[in-house]
Amino acid sequence: MKETTQFTFRIHDYTPDTLPFERAIQYYQNLANMLGESQNMHLIDIFEGSCGSTLRVDARAIKSFERRVHELRTESAPPQAMSARANIGVMLAEDKTTASFEDELGNNVIEFPNAKTEIARPIKIRDTAAFVGELYHIAGTKADAKIRLHTDDYGVVFCSTTKSIAKEMRDYLFDDIKVSGRGQWIKNSDTGLWDIGAFVVTDFSPVVKESLKTAVRRVRSLNIDWPEDPLGKLAAINNDNDAA
Repeated sequence: MKETTQFTFRIHDYTPDTLPFERAIQYYQNLANMLGESQNMHLIDIFEGSCGSTLRVDARAIKSFERRVHELRTESAPPQAMSARANIGVMLAEDKTTASFEDELGNNVIEFPNAKTEIARPIKIRDTAAFVGELYHIAGTKADAKIRLHTDDYGVVFCSTTKSIAKEMRDYLFDDIKVSGRGQWIKNSDTGLWDIGAFVVTDFSPVVKESLKTAVRRVRSLNIDWPEDPLGKLAAINNDNDAA
């Protein structure tokens, strides 16, 4: 088995000097969500001629990585991966350029929408929301604090919050938390899925994970005087309320 394999992500019409750093981070984040092997994928080179990035994939992840590439080519990848690829297509259209993802032989193995083709603009709305994710990053700026959550439904979500809330969050680093606040929701025109854009956290609470057996045991330990037929009792109460 090969120890590693390499792929190259090229953003044409740009160089490392002309592509803004913040924009590059957005491309890399969508690339990680699309490929799903970020923990086994390493950025080992950035080169000119285009804005090219060489990625090395560890041996233990080559099979799953190649399977994901095949799923993307056949439009059978998980929704999060398809949404991330579509997001890259929208970004390329906004930047008026194209991109390729090439194997070691130079073959373009993942197609992105061409910027010259007509791409429907995504629907964007701002609304309140709450979701659960693993808190794995906290950083401060002069004005506020930045956090990152890994979620099952939306992938990695970048959030901002106040410094006081961020301080309270420190005790829950690498734990699941439920955050609420207001953010921008973006509906991808190709997949029909909603992604979270800029999100401001106004409150949070820890999430306690427990098995069904543990939950039942905890309820039983409350020493509640349950009626012999609790469902029948509830039905009787409902009937009395209807009669009133």
